[in-house]
Amino acid sequence: MMQFYHVEEKDLKKVQVAVGATIRKIREGNTQFSQSKLAIEIGMSENQVSRIERGETNPTVKTLSIIAKALNVNIKDLFE
Repeated sequence: MMQFYHVEEKDLKKVQVAVGATIRKIREGNTQFSQSKLAIEIGMSENQVSRIERGETNPTVKTLSIIAKALNVNIKDLFE
């Protein structure tokens, strides 16, 4: 049986900020991607990449999967 959990808005925001910071850290540390180059690679605007990295938006699992693939990491690494 599935259990459903209620996630507080503030907790969701913390996750968004943490994931965004991790994406930025991986991008800056392990790749040659600027935000602009990553945006081109994943077919997104530079503004959208910036908003994800700042935790201002809630990216979909599909978007996170595309970002992880471009950064050559597993999607679970974005949550560490």
